[in-house]
Amino acid sequence: MYIDERCLITENRFISGRTWLLKVKAPKISKNVKPAQFVMVKGTFENQYDPMMRRAFAIADVEGDELLIYYDVYGKGTEVLTKRKKGEEINILGALGKNLFPENFDYYLLVGGGIGFAGLSLLMKDLKRKEVPFKALYGVRRKDQLSMLQWIKDNGFEDDVIVYTEDGSYGEKGLVTRDLEKLATENKNTVLAVCGPKGMMKAVASEAKRIGVPAYLSLESKMACGFGICIGCVVKDKKEDTYKRVCYEGPVFNAEDIEL
Repeated sequence: MYIDERCLITENRFISGRTWLLKVKAPKISKNVKPAQFVMVKGTFENQYDPMMRRAFAIADVEGDELLIYYDVYGKGTEVLTKRKKGEEINILGALGKNLFPENFDYYLLVGGGIGFAGLSLLMKDLKRKEVPFKALYGVRRKDQLSMLQWIKDNGFEDDVIVYTEDGSYGEKGLVTRDLEKLATENKNTVLAVCGPKGMMKAVASEAKRIGVPAYLSLESKMACGFGICIGCVVKDKKEDTYKRVCYEGPVFNAEDIEL
């Protein structure tokens, strides 16, 4: 059941690079959030109709009745969202997304690129709670794009995450795929859970296919409605020779089934 909730902003601040952190009290939505689910946020002020549509964001974490949302500022919609202040209220629709990460594997290798890491952070907490072994790879171009470093430290995940920067300014130097084959094949019944830029996900999916390890991609897509009505976020399903809605049949898909 989708809930359109009027939420109190408790924090909305710049983190680093182009990333901001939004925290809202959402007592109704926060009750049953699952990893990979997302929300549609109406960031505009009352009686402001440009931009008109809501924006889709991953639910990065749930703390009590608060939702944590990391978002990159790219256009008018996210720029308006940065103007919203603590104590104001905004409308949020969620939690959305039906097809989530599989649960029948013995070891999880999480691969996140840039802001896409926020699409995996709830999965990390869920795996830790269930005592399922995992390792997370966090890849960006440069250090200032590592917007979730503090979250990783605050939640005690330093030993579970390997950070890669392309320029070597933090952690391991290179692409997030650098050690993928080794890490993905050293444990039996391993699955890859992936979220990030399309180019990175295509590279991970290609490597996963080469080494024979299943990969599930949590897709990022521009959405107008978030629940399957507008059909504006489709992806080609090669297996069924049709198109699937990222918001409704997704957001998680087997990499083998879709065409990025």
